[in-house]
Amino acid sequence: MFVLVFHPLMTAATDNKIVHLISFNVPYPPDYGGVMDVFYKIASLKRKGVGVILHCFSYGRPRSRTLEKECLRVYYYKRELNLFYLVRPDPFIVLSRSNRELLSNLKADNHPIIFEGLHTTRYLGHPSLANRMTMVRTHNIEHLYYTNLARNERNIFRKLFFLSEAHKLERYEKQLSKASLLLTISPGDTDYFRAKYGKALFVGPFHPAEECRSLSGKGDYILMHGDFSTPENNAAALYLLREVAPKWKHKTIIAGKRPSEEIRKAAAGLRHVRVIPNPSIAQMSELIMNSQICLLNASQPSGMKLKLINALCSGRHVITSDPVVNGTKLAGLCNIAGTASDWVRLADTLMNEEFTGEMKVKRNLLLSEVADNNANVRKILESINRHDGLT
Repeated sequence: MFVLVFHPLMTAATDNKIVHLISFNVPYPPDYGGVMDVFYKIASLKRKGVGVILHCFSYGRPRSRTLEKECLRVYYYKRELNLFYLVRPDPFIVLSRSNRELLSNLKADNHPIIFEGLHTTRYLGHPSLANRMTMVRTHNIEHLYYTNLARNERNIFRKLFFLSEAHKLERYEKQLSKASLLLTISPGDTDYFRAKYGKALFVGPFHPAEECRSLSGKGDYILMHGDFSTPENNAAALYLLREVAPKWKHKTIIAGKRPSEEIRKAAAGLRHVRVIPNPSIAQMSELIMNSQICLLNASQPSGMKLKLINALCSGRHVITSDPVVNGTKLAGLCNIAGTASDWVRLADTLMNEEFTGEMKVKRNLLLSEVADNNANVRKILESINRHDGLT
């Protein structure tokens, strides 16, 4: 374990709130949905004068000077990828993020704790943390998310792992009843968790854009972006390349992390399609902003797609499948496609339609209700203050 302390920041924050935040991964760079929500939550808390003691599990991402500047203190723990955890009754994604030093560091004071995802909740409800304000940020309904991963996975061993985790996560989810509050990421997830546990507060996703920055006018290409290392995103890209893109001639860009060889081969057969692997955050931002249409296709209905927020804040027209917007209150800002012919028809129409200032105003109004960083961080701080007033 590596610990870095910045004493000047600690001194500045001692008169204000301090929170522990336990992250499932090192949340920098903020280059995919989950860590994006974590990183910009930390930044939003800091702007409100709240000091964050960050605990993160490391497995492949390096220590970050940026995080060490944003936080009072950063603890890095090695994620234990022990194969024996596969035959234990609790989920592998939880067991591999248990660490006695983490528990010891949490016990050192009485500050509130934010657990990022069900993944990090091994010590939620631990007797030594009794009477603490504990909040769990639910990024998905995890057993549904893993069921969907299994559905889109073709490797038999990975499929069996995802199915096993889905069953374990469904059983383990009752651990959430021990939290003081659940910070749910979408209105649909809020309904689910409130019905089961009664203490869910909708706190929309944290993201880099403070307001809609979409450019007026027209772009000249269609963009599909995402982390293509996940089975769902890989399957979505292949559907586009095999069933949809061959039916149009519009310039099309597939940009994202780790595109598979299947994606590269499918794109190679289409002269109007280009693959941009592993773009930087700045490159991706520019690609979204200059596109005419962003395509978002998914079969996973839970959670909130951060790429949807990015597309609406920075891009022009958006075409999505229904699960992307289901339960988000953002469907009115998107064009919904069900069949391949829907995708083609909508693309043909929108490639000739300018994005206007009126459309931008409508986006800002709706996004402010769902994905306003300042409003969302206030919800967290008000909940902490209420808890403090009761203890």
